[in-house]
Amino acid sequence: MIYHHIDQTKEGKTPYLLQAFERLLKERIETVLSTLSEHDTEYRAYLEASLADISACHAGYFSQDNSDSDEDIAKEVETILHGKKHLLSFKNKDGSYNTLRFLFSKWTLKEGWDNPNVFTIAKLRSSGSENSKLQEVGRGLRLPVDENGNRISNEEFQLNYIVDFTEADFANRLIDQINGEIPQASSISEERLEQVAKKLGMTSDELFDALYDKHYIDRRLNIKPDTRDAFFAEYPDFATGLSSGKVKDRNVAKPKPVKIHKAVYSEIRKLWEAINQRYLLFYDDDLDADMAKVVLSLLEKPGVFTDVVMTSSRDIVKSDGSQMMIVSDTGAQYIVSKPIPYNEFLKRITNATNIPIKVLHEALCEYVKRNGTINPEHINENSVSMFIQQFHDWRSNNLQGRFHYAKSNTPVGATALTYSDGSPREDIAQGRIGTKIAPGTPSEKYLYDAFAYDSPLEQKNIMSDIEEVIVYGKIPRSSIAIPTITGGMYSPDFMYVVRRTSGEKELNIVVETKDVENKSDLRGTEKAKIDCARVFFDMLSKDGYTVYFRDQLNNKQMAQIIKEVLAE
Repeated sequence: MIYHHIDQTKEGKTPYLLQAFERLLKERIETVLSTLSEHDTEYRAYLEASLADISACHAGYFSQDNSDSDEDIAKEVETILHGKKHLLSFKNKDGSYNTLRFLFSKWTLKEGWDNPNVFTIAKLRSSGSENSKLQEVGRGLRLPVDENGNRISNEEFQLNYIVDFTEADFANRLIDQINGEIPQASSISEERLEQVAKKLGMTSDELFDALYDKHYIDRRLNIKPDTRDAFFAEYPDFATGLSSGKVKDRNVAKPKPVKIHKAVYSEIRKLWEAINQRYLLFYDDDLDADMAKVVLSLLEKPGVFTDVVMTSSRDIVKSDGSQMMIVSDTGAQYIVSKPIPYNEFLKRITNATNIPIKVLHEALCEYVKRNGTINPEHINENSVSMFIQQFHDWRSNNLQGRFHYAKSNTPVGATALTYSDGSPREDIAQGRIGTKIAPGTPSEKYLYDAFAYDSPLEQKNIMSDIEEVIVYGKIPRSSIAIPTITGGMYSPDFMYVVRRTSGEKELNIVVETKDVENKSDLRGTEKAKIDCARVFFDMLSKDGYTVYFRDQLNNKQMAQIIKEVLAE
């Protein structure tokens, strides 16, 4: 989007594009304001501040170059190029709302600009040199951030790079180069297994058993080729880079979508619309008062303040005259001095936990009073990681029962299965419902025209034709945004509409599938999300639409779950 920034009124011309943009923005803000509820106080205040000064919501320039001396343009240039922190902030230093969020530019992509939330680059003309083109693509390859400025690394995002035919050769070379340089790991190391296990809150033996039982690895830690994609999809922390074929030319390798059966959707529509209602999560009021004590208790746990340890390893290439081999030799561990500034220490914890810096600082001061001075060497990245891990564990274990959901008046809008007017889409990307495709034709009761699935348990569910089921379908990945105490969102796996024994319909069931034998095998964060989902669906039922939520482990068939619900 570009508008002509020059003050054309001096020449007797009306700045049409600028006025049109401000008019459309004003109309949109007024529409959104009319839909907000009493729970949306902060968002309402932000939009009202935007409405009070529409011109403050945008900045940009077009015809003039960055060497222009116009003072207003120079300020906007400075903000766009060097004010990333300010652009990502919702408030100014004086406490007023920072409403600047629409940027219009002619040449910023070449100026070293780094805004992480760029998802589409549409070029209106070809660039000159190949370096210029690479710079432009690079502006859209940063990991995006959430509303708190934290990098989002556990979701998949795509950069759409739209060019005309004059840059087709460059785009093809870029695709070949990136895909050709992607490392294709064939095994995982003991060290990496230990690191990922620690991040997931389990031992390396437990993680090994889980990977082996799912046929992702063999006993020598080699990754099995036939389950490779599923392995990296479920455990992205093991990925060493982009997966093969991640960069694609959509004009050549267009993915084949999965068709949505409209007749089936009409039967499941009420359930789908109900579970897509937006709900807000509210913590109990006394939680803020307890937070200082919680932070102090976590700081006092053994091992939170720790050294930075560097581990060396040595691989020796040897030959016996007939073949080459790599022999791993024992390495050494060293304690290194790598402290970080105190303010950076606080900021990193805040970015990962959303605990206010003031609360952290006061808790650290109290810690020093009780336990003595902290070794300056222990103000480091390892200590940050250890505290964050302790906080995540505490959050999952202690916030159940201390929150509630309330329905938002925000309209649902378009969904993974429907357009904004509620009509069903023609199809959906296969990747949204499954990474694998099984041959055959699904039941007429099933929502899609293909057997797309992620795990053997999901495949079994899709292929099971249960008499009581009227319609059923796989819920598209990450399409149901249920907020949870873990800080992330939750989306279940399957939805069913079944017929009661009396013959009347309808009874709605939402299911979460887990390829584990026992509930004790669930990781802490997974269990916390499922527990939050129970609270959410209970609230949905209290609000007038009854939905039965169940989890399905590997040792239970879907027919058993449906029979148990029907018996209630």
